[in-house]
Amino acid sequence: MTDPYVISYLQLCQLSYQPPKIIRRAVAALPPVTPGGSWKCVWGPAQSSDQSNLAYVAAYYETPDVPAFVATVIRGTDVAVDAWGVVVQMWEDLDVLDPVPFPWMPASSGALVAPGTLDGLGVIQQLTDGGQRLLPFLTEFLGEPQNRQARLVVTGHSLGGCLTTVVAPWLQVSLSGQGIDNAIVPVTFAGPTAGNPAFAAGYSSSFTSSLRYFNSLDIVPLAWESLETIKAIYGADGLPTPELVDFAVDAAMDMMQLSGITYAQPGQDRELTGQFAPSPPTWYDEAYKQHHTTTYMTLLGGTSVAAEWPRPRIRSRV
Repeated sequence: MTDPYVISYLQLCQLSYQPPKIIRRAVAALPPVTPGGSWKCVWGPAQSSDQSNLAYVAAYYETPDVPAFVATVIRGTDVAVDAWGVVVQMWEDLDVLDPVPFPWMPASSGALVAPGTLDGLGVIQQLTDGGQRLLPFLTEFLGEPQNRQARLVVTGHSLGGCLTTVVAPWLQVSLSGQGIDNAIVPVTFAGPTAGNPAFAAGYSSSFTSSLRYFNSLDIVPLAWESLETIKAIYGADGLPTPELVDFAVDAAMDMMQLSGITYAQPGQDRELTGQFAPSPPTWYDEAYKQHHTTTYMTLLGGTSVAAEWPRPRIRSRV
């Protein structure tokens, strides 16, 4: 049986896709993980001005006033936002061809991350709620005597999962520099890779309790380590890969090979055995559904706090 805490982390990820104005109420209404427990959104939700990135912090109290854990939740790619915000997210997702050194790991480690991922981290670092950014808030909150033992969970789905793997080491180094030594546990769902094998090794050694959940039929976690697998992922179930997808995968693999770029998934793998859904009429619908948080929740055996998977429409201010 899946850890009920892991189910709660995915529920938090589901709420990150909700309209910001309802997230605080939705967090408070989450079912308790333990008898008598309660939830509270203690920072955020904070969203960038172009709506490209969103994060919030939720605390879970098993007993009044003493949190068992504090979760920093990072939203994934959301196309139901301003059109320019969608473009920015696509940049964060796809800008992978010129990896750069990761500042929160030793230069000697050779850890490199995708520029788009580092851009996303930069946005998360600047998000504010009530004039306070994430790092100063966590430094103050975790520094309070009653919060010193709370573990700090960092979690996200999709792009949020990828960003989790860079937010966690940034917070680890930065909080440690302020004398905050709460245990940090990153938990990702459906995340693509953030960095090269050296980055993945450094992350996995720093966060030995980290968890990486991925659906075996989800194409997103195959980027950018196992792109070749995408080309035949639904073939055994009678759904051939479209020529456009084949072309895009081949082009990406060729460019990465020419540039000598390799990526690797970090963390402790937790594979979820996907179930092919023949009802979607197209390859793209199948890929979308296999990536959706509700599909992940079904595979985990939990209860979703989000709607089913119909495709959202892109909003625009224009």
